[in-house]
Amino acid sequence: MKKIAIRLSFISLLLVMLTLTACDDFLDVRPKSEKLERELFETAQGFEDAIYGVYSQLQTTNLYGMNMLWGIPEVLAQNLECNSTAMAALSRYNYTENDELRQLFSKTWTTAYQTIGYANNILNQLEEKTSADLPLRNYYRGEMLAVRAMLHFDMLRLFAPTNAGSTGIPYSRNYSRDITEFSTVGEVYNYIISDLQEAETLLSGDADIIRYPRVNDQYHEFLNYRETHLNLYAVQALLARVYWMKGDMTNAGQYAEKVINSGKFPLVGETEVQDFIAGTLSPKETIFGVYSTGYAETCESYLYNLVSFHSYQAYDDDSGMKHLQPWNAIYDKDIDVTTQDFRRGQFSKGASQTRWLKMTDYYTLDGYVPTTRRDLISGITLFHTAEMYLIATEANLKSNYAKALTLFNTEIQSRGLTALAADKTLTEDMIFNEYHKELFGEGQVWYNMKRLNKDIISNVETRTIPASNDIYVIPIPEEEYAYRQK
Repeated sequence: MKKIAIRLSFISLLLVMLTLTACDDFLDVRPKSEKLERELFETAQGFEDAIYGVYSQLQTTNLYGMNMLWGIPEVLAQNLECNSTAMAALSRYNYTENDELRQLFSKTWTTAYQTIGYANNILNQLEEKTSADLPLRNYYRGEMLAVRAMLHFDMLRLFAPTNAGSTGIPYSRNYSRDITEFSTVGEVYNYIISDLQEAETLLSGDADIIRYPRVNDQYHEFLNYRETHLNLYAVQALLARVYWMKGDMTNAGQYAEKVINSGKFPLVGETEVQDFIAGTLSPKETIFGVYSTGYAETCESYLYNLVSFHSYQAYDDDSGMKHLQPWNAIYDKDIDVTTQDFRRGQFSKGASQTRWLKMTDYYTLDGYVPTTRRDLISGITLFHTAEMYLIATEANLKSNYAKALTLFNTEIQSRGLTALAADKTLTEDMIFNEYHKELFGEGQVWYNMKRLNKDIISNVETRTIPASNDIYVIPIPEEEYAYRQK
């Protein structure tokens, strides 16, 4: 689907699900492709198979299995480099001159709206059902509303300006042939928040289900392993991120603190930081992650095996290069000589290259998996606790400095850093720098730069590039407009 208006047969989603492997029973999706759509939605199992299919879409390379995680945003943020022609153009913000890059944007846009369409179809089918028909109806609806909101939010952040009155993106709420008109940025935010607030209400039962340490003993299997679903706290974390990006720091802080204060997603200790989300979901910090076994192969190809014009690597000066902001310079900011940042272990320095292995299951690729990792869920962490601490820190900085300082110190100490000295004042720049360190490689730093309209410190061009919409707004694929003109 290259255009929002085209209605895809739901059977195509079933075929997609059949091509995806899942070893664990709790995530094993094996719908029968010969089922007609109406038959699929006659039972709870049919709805759950369809929902798992939507989650399977999220872990594909066009979405959070690569492009929307580190494949696009981390190149834009000048954190990772890749010398393919498409990535070379992307790193220089030449969005329209390379056919491969334009196709990459188109595939990402297309797959996002495909997946939104699948979620909308499930939501439409749920309209005909009651809780008597489906005891878990609220969970099904809440999760699909959250998927719809999350994908629209990331398309908005990538393909639209930040100004509320500017033209944004189409917000698709139906599974039909009708064309969805473009909304303003402000209108899209309203739709996103509305969906998430409804989802928060529908998923309120997670407050009793999700515990720490994790216990998966629910009678309904769908309610186990909630960190692999867009659960109540994932919705609250997403609301924190949405309000933060929108500039509503009051609500951003409140939602971030809801997640923190739940006590169900504790920060990992400093000795765990190196590998806490390395191709697996953290049993502590992961608020939401996508189950995936295929992600390991993607990481091996692009992050682990160092191949010219293919691999993604952290900018490094060890080979004699002089970058404006190599990875180690990021982690050198705002620290004293006695402190140790355990996140540096997420980088593996070679003779002339540095691998970035933070989200790569390098234990499996190395052929040795420690006993402590053997029961972890393979997958891609998309929300984790440290981000909530930093959003809450920024939200409280001007209104409650003492609270902001406590939140900040708690987060950095969990990473091995010492608390801010009494003679130093916490600033917005310090929070930005810490956010850069913590979220390096996770696809979020670029959006923080965009939110703040930061000038670009370009490693690839060795210059500072002034902030502008020409840089921060990716052009919407031409196919979308071409279809609308027919």
